[in-house]
Amino acid sequence: MDSPNSHQYYELKILQEVEGQPELPRRTAASKLGVSVKLAHKLLTGLVERGLLHVKKENPRRWLYFLTGRGIAEKARLTREFIEFSLQYYKEARKRSAQVCRDLSEAGARRVAFLGLGELAEITYLGVQEWELELIEVFDTQKAGEHFFGCIVYPARDALRSKADRIIVTAFNPEHPMTPRYLPDEVEAQERMVWIFGQPGISKQEAGIRNGNGKSKSLGGSLPFPF
Repeated sequence: MDSPNSHQYYELKILQEVEGQPELPRRTAASKLGVSVKLAHKLLTGLVERGLLHVKKENPRRWLYFLTGRGIAEKARLTREFIEFSLQYYKEARKRSAQVCRDLSEAGARRVAFLGLGELAEITYLGVQEWELELIEVFDTQKAGEHFFGCIVYPARDALRSKADRIIVTAFNPEHPMTPRYLPDEVEAQERMVWIFGQPGISKQEAGIRNGNGKSKSLGGSLPFPF
């Protein structure tokens, strides 16, 4: 199935927020979604126009939103769609990341680094343990200074200086998590890099010696699974 897009993610988040708290100022909505106030206003207006939300204007600065019957049904539909995709994504990511780790291990690589922190890194770490690889470094665009399974997280731009045998790209496009050979904007492809989502049936040679064939724009954030 196709991955739910970012617009659907934002709509589901708004419906979930309104269900818990009717008062949702545009700035608050923008902050929770990580978008501009203008886009938050557009999303709220669109949901009202489609009959998914009912709005009550108590005064110019206090607008209350309520789920309509159609809104409740749409929230259930979107929730089901995201759950189905997340299960499919986990299964595919688990299979591919395990294969990548196996190929690296059989090719003689031992010390690896992750480029990207999030769900895909956590899934891939299972394969690292299974195939007795050693995770020595982690790089990420937004979470430098944090820790991941005993490793300090460094800025993604520092990946060029990694001491690892191979760099496993665990960054992903949150709008389309299975984007092939995705890279954050500030990172250049290296021969040491290997992608979880490259092409079907990744070979042992491909696991460590090919460059990426282009970059997608980094959108930041995490997978669009708002649960």
